[in-house]
Amino acid sequence: MSKLKLDLIKNSISYFREAVAYAQRDELDETRWKFAIINVVQAMELAFKEKLRRIHPALIYSSVDERTDTVSLKKALNRLVDPGIGGLVIAEKDPRKIETAVKLRNELTHFECEHEHEHMEAKFADIFSFMIFFYREHLGLETEEFIDYDEHQRIIGLVKARAELRTRARSYIKAENFIDVWICPSCDESTFVAQNGECCFCHHKEAVIECASCGQETLESNVIDTSNYLDWDYDEGRMVLMEDYGMEMTACQGCIETFKSKVEDMRQAQYYEYMEREAMSYSR
Repeated sequence: MSKLKLDLIKNSISYFREAVAYAQRDELDETRWKFAIINVVQAMELAFKEKLRRIHPALIYSSVDERTDTVSLKKALNRLVDPGIGGLVIAEKDPRKIETAVKLRNELTHFECEHEHEHMEAKFADIFSFMIFFYREHLGLETEEFIDYDEHQRIIGLVKARAELRTRARSYIKAENFIDVWICPSCDESTFVAQNGECCFCHHKEAVIECASCGQETLESNVIDTSNYLDWDYDEGRMVLMEDYGMEMTACQGCIETFKSKVEDMRQAQYYEYMEREAMSYSR
């Protein structure tokens, strides 16, 4: 067994066990879920690299030619699910859940931020469940190699509690006959009630606004600044908007591609009109 192989597996399991230990701490411990998240995401990153190493050792590097820096977690996952490289088949929601957990890990590591314990517990449960599957199915490990039986049962209790909360939230939605129920940007569950501006699973609150471009209701976090797609120029030390094509300065994720296409179509139409005028002036 190579030292690289040993280190990747050993370190991944070490981080995973540390995450499990933090998850079992007293509920009053404010660092409980913070360090559980940080450690379980690190365990996942190393496990992904180990899977890539088994396919080909060069794949753990960001550049297979230079072989200096190792891949990021996102790039590792992209390679694993690429049919031409890893061919890994995972659930449709898993990439989004992983991305959300990584974003949360980065916020907890590099910034001062506040998250509800329920939100962090939900993210931990997502990645914990995924890693149990990944260790077993894709790295060929037995459960006892990465988690003790008693600890496994206690953490499963948390996962089951999450499932119970999800069931209750969906029952509440059905009983209240809510119509506009969206995927919550915080917990990734289809439990965000638009008319209340709140997720009835993780209790994430967010304003629901009307998109300036398409007029559809959307979450405030889904609004995208579109000014970069318009035409600006530098004039007397400041940037001046030269052409907005009659478009708004914001769009939602649902209409941003249409927005960009419309701007490009109008930009090309103006260009062709200009070229046509130029051709006519030369012909006179």
